[in-house]
Amino acid sequence: HAASENKIFTMNFSAPFIPQFFTQVLDDVLPYMDVVFGNEGEAEAYATAHNLPDPKDVKAIATYIAKLPKVNTQRERLVVFTQGVHNTIVVKSDGTVQEYPIIAIEEKDIVDCNGAGDAFCGGFIAKLVQGADIATAVAKGHYLAHEVIQQVGPTYPREVKQD
Repeated sequence: HAASENKIFTMNFSAPFIPQFFTQVLDDVLPYMDVVFGNEGEAEAYATAHNLPDPKDVKAIATYIAKLPKVNTQRERLVVFTQGVHNTIVVKSDGTVQEYPIIAIEEKDIVDCNGAGDAFCGGFIAKLVQGADIATAVAKGHYLAHEVIQQVGPTYPREVKQD
């Protein structure tokens, strides 16, 4: 439906076991994905399951996924891999690679990382559907993830910037 109606279809790899143990199911769904989210561990699991040459090369893995066949050719594919304290990688289906630095935080201020990836995806998608550019979408994702990791559990503080 998303492809035939030219709607954005996104998916998060969610955990390393998804590409590891549900490889074929994921491969069957990937042609429909406009935006693919994951982290460096999930990227490595995908690379290992697909026998890619270097399962630690997040940029190469993202590029490989970005260039896979896609059903809805009216939309480019974006592959967005977060990497904890390292830059977020975004690769477009044309092979363009962009890196976005995270919001720095001192280790003593990190309380709990549960929900950080989901917060990032939520912020990114919110800006994407509002028509923002990729840099703005990544910035919102980084902001929300930064807020979540300073709380116990996947929660937000009472005041979160709305822009």
